[in-house]
Amino acid sequence: MSRLTLSALTLAAALALPLAPASANSLSISINPGNAQEARVLGALVTAYAIHRDIRSGADVRQAGRNQAAALRQSGGNNLGIIRQRGADHSADLTQRGGGNTQAILQFGRGADARVIQRGGEAGILLQYGW
Repeated sequence: MSRLTLSALTLAAALALPLAPASANSLSISINPGNAQEARVLGALVTAYAIHRDIRSGADVRQAGRNQAAALRQSGGNNLGIIRQRGADHSADLTQRGGGNTQAILQFGRGADARVIQRGGEAGILLQYGW
């Protein structure tokens, strides 16, 4: 079995198995790479999501519901940041510095809160459900 296949299986397992709740009122699953190859796989997943959502620039914030707050700051080149909130009372803050960052923050339900800072060449996916 190749290393890429093993990384893809590890990523699939991480998506299938939820982590312990970050607080009493939310469940957070944060997927972050352990090496450069996994970072490329995560970056490709975020890019595929961006293509699916027809995102043509390096940043995208889409909110549906009420009382949402989102901030997305980018400096440097080749950064892709996505924040998608559905429900109510969510807060998300994404800062990308340097270049080559990819991050998706996806929040559903009510009252999820996220703060992510990337400093260059980082990738991640954060899924949150609040109640």
